[in-house]
Parts: sequence; C-alpha cells; structure tokens
Amino acid sequence: MEVIAHSEERMLRITPMADPPGLRLEGELDATRHQELVETLSPLAARGGEVRLDLAGLRFIDLGALRLLTCLVESCGNGVRLVLDNLSPQLENLVLTVSWERLPGLVQGRKGMS
Repeated sequence: MEVIAHSEERMLRITPMADPPGLRLEGELDATRHQELVETLSPLAARGGEVRLDLAGLRFIDLGALRLLTCLVESCGNGVRLVLDNLSPQLENLVLTVSWERLPGLVQGRKGMS
C-alpha cells in the first residue's frame, strides 16, 4: 500500500520571529524550496549579528540546504551567525556527520524552546 502525502504536508512554512530575530521553519526543506529560504533569510543575515532559526517543525532538510546556510553566512562577511534551535535528532546527526567546525557561522542552539 502506497501512502501519498498531501502537498500541503510537504510545504515549507517560514514564519518571521521578532525577538530574537530569526525564522521558524516548518515542513520540508529540499532543493525546490532553497530559493524561498534564501529570499527570506538574506535580509536578516545582511544585518549581521545573530539570527536564530527555530527548526522544531522541520521534518526534512537536505544536505544542499545545510550548505546553502553556510554559503549565505560566508557571503555576508559581516559576522553573522545562524543559530540552529530545536534540531531534530536526524538533523543533529547530519550536522555531526559533517562536523560543526566545517560549517563556519552555524551554531547549535537551544533545545525545547519552541
């Protein structure tokens, strides 16, 4: 039996957060949604400082999205740090596999703060 998820379940929902500045990501972040994330995150990253990403509702992220986040931080060059809050065990394993030290500007944040 094949179960097909409704497209709404696979959507990426991006919600701005004011305090602390950042974004809440929910759903799935794959190659089809990279541009949407870049367009939303770039203005926040351009300001510099710390930008928090609440990932509690993120069910899937591809390796390309992780690379995209790293490249965005590097391209800003203004000391921006992306703090990844509420990593799922799967995403935490992915990040540990590629090693945090290889992801300049990405910082593991808090858990259970959503």
